[in-house]
Amino acid sequence: MIRTLDIVCSECGEAFVPGEKLYYRDNYMATSIRDTKFICPACIAKWEAKWQIKDASFNEKDYVLTVDIELEDGSFYEHMDCTPLDETETVVVGEDIPVAAQRRLYEIYAAWDRERKAHYLKDCIFTDEFMRTSFTCETYGGEKFDNVAFRVTMRGELQTEIPVPDYIKKQILEAYKLYEAQNMDETIED
Repeated sequence: MIRTLDIVCSECGEAFVPGEKLYYRDNYMATSIRDTKFICPACIAKWEAKWQIKDASFNEKDYVLTVDIELEDGSFYEHMDCTPLDETETVVVGEDIPVAAQRRLYEIYAAWDRERKAHYLKDCIFTDEFMRTSFTCETYGGEKFDNVAFRVTMRGELQTEIPVPDYIKKQILEAYKLYEAQNMDETIED
């Protein structure tokens, strides 16, 4: 039996003729094609026009990443959970937004993430020589320190032979404690 289906936009309620693409909203409760929520090209165009991102600010707390979004039309969305997807260079949020807006969010996220990581150690190598311990390290921001001699004082402070920023000293000290603990375990096993 051949049946007909009137295609009506679930957003504006108008009947429409689909173009090259037929837009619809996922509905996992649908049991037939009649339950599908179609969206007309005019409503899709309005939706895409609405999601023109003016600015966004990311925040991470307790391993939960959120974003505040300001749209060109003045709308604000605050504290939205989000997930950046590096493989597609998009950011998925709890709201249904166009792919172009997801990509724009990723551009803002990538810049924020680079700035955030600029002062974090990318790698650190310790060298133990007779009466001299040194480190070679680099931050994600590109700061490099090569073969810098250091010692840990009785108070647990790191002293270096050349000036090193405090935020790097703190990370070097943490890394060195792990390095010492690992070497201590290897010595015990031998």
